Amino acid sequence: MIFQGSRYRNQAVVAPPGADGQPQQVFVLREIAARDAALEHVVMEGERWDQLAARFYGDPTRYWLLMDANLSELNPLKLLQAGRRLRVPTSEVP
Repeated sequence: MIFQGSRYRNQAVVAPPGADGQPQQVFVLREIAARDAALEHVVMEGERWDQLAARFYGDPTRYWLLMDANLSELNPLKLLQAGRRLRVPTSEVP
């Protein structure tokens, strides 16, 4: 069900009842551990999470590493405002 490289690979699955009363399999929320940034990046106008992940990690689907490293802003779109500084962690999944 979960591929080996997934950030959810170690998460528990629970089955609470859905709106219809039937059990629905869902993941327990994952804890996001603090990680040291390898570098900082100043956001340029028009940059997107997937573009940054492709540039830093060679894989646009790893955008979540950038989001996890920048939890101080709850709205991820605000983090992409030009001039903001983003923390860029290494690509290793904890």
